[in-house]
Amino acid sequence: MGRLAKTCQTASDVLERLCLFGAGALLVVNLAAVMLGVFSRFFRPPVWTTDVAKITLVWMVMLAAAPALKRGEHMAITMLADRLPPGWRALVIGVRYAVFVGLLVLMAVLGFQYAAKMQALTIMTLGIKKTVPLLAVPVGMVLMLVEFGLGLCIPLPGAGAGKSQGGTS
Repeated sequence: MGRLAKTCQTASDVLERLCLFGAGALLVVNLAAVMLGVFSRFFRPPVWTTDVAKITLVWMVMLAAAPALKRGEHMAITMLADRLPPGWRALVIGVRYAVFVGLLVLMAVLGFQYAAKMQALTIMTLGIKKTVPLLAVPVGMVLMLVEFGLGLCIPLPGAGAGKSQGGTS
């Protein structure tokens, strides 16, 4: 493994750990908010527990999407590509990668634009700007883009030079 591949592997591992740590912390907050809302239902439940649960759930999923991509845990239908000759297979995989990157970029750009438009609105129960929960999607898309790019630089174990995981198979 070359120097670039080792650097990309290290960066990918660090990104994965940070994302999973953040998702885990949000899971704890989410469970605490839901339990508080459920157990206090018979008394005087705080009105903010539902909003905290929704926001932490969305952020948790979007933070965990990049590690899932790295581990190949996103769904990919490879039945057609697996039956093609090597030249056509490479073309189909290249098109798949281009569409994947294009969708991630589009979602990130549109997500940031939408979050910026909603900056004037506030979630009343929490007193935070509506931008905070809306940023989960574009941030998640950018994290997946970074993980995908790093994955392209890391050769598969036992693969010859020039082959990389790319993260979507």
